[in-house]
Amino acid sequence: MQQKHIMTRNGFTLIEVMIVVAIVAILASVAVPSYLESVRRSNRAEAAATMLQAANWVEQQFTVNNSYKLPDGSVPTLPSNLIQSPYPGTAKYNIALAAGTTATAYSLVATKVGTADKCGNFTLDQSGKRTVSGTATADDCWGGR
Repeated sequence: MQQKHIMTRNGFTLIEVMIVVAIVAILASVAVPSYLESVRRSNRAEAAATMLQAANWVEQQFTVNNSYKLPDGSVPTLPSNLIQSPYPGTAKYNIALAAGTTATAYSLVATKVGTADKCGNFTLDQSGKRTVSGTATADDCWGGR
């Protein structure tokens, strides 16, 4: 009686491996940019929240001094928890009162740290006007999009 030898495969062919690599590459080319934009959007939302907290602090100083400047005429320094976003951690945005702060007007500026973003830098003034220096609209950037 003859024995039949059945051959079994113990691996993948090169074609099968290349198909899997191509599928993973296609998925990664879609997923990675989407993920990175989600991270940037999160950083912008956190910076906007910190800017609003800083504006609240500046308004409290106005209530005390009846001016956005200190009694000696200098521009107040933001508290340490409002000078960067996120706090604590690696800064994605640095936040400061602009040099043009007067007794009746102020401007807060969040300057982007590191890689460029479509929103650029954020600005918030005493009237609540919100602007950005990038190519996107202020509504998109301040709205968390």
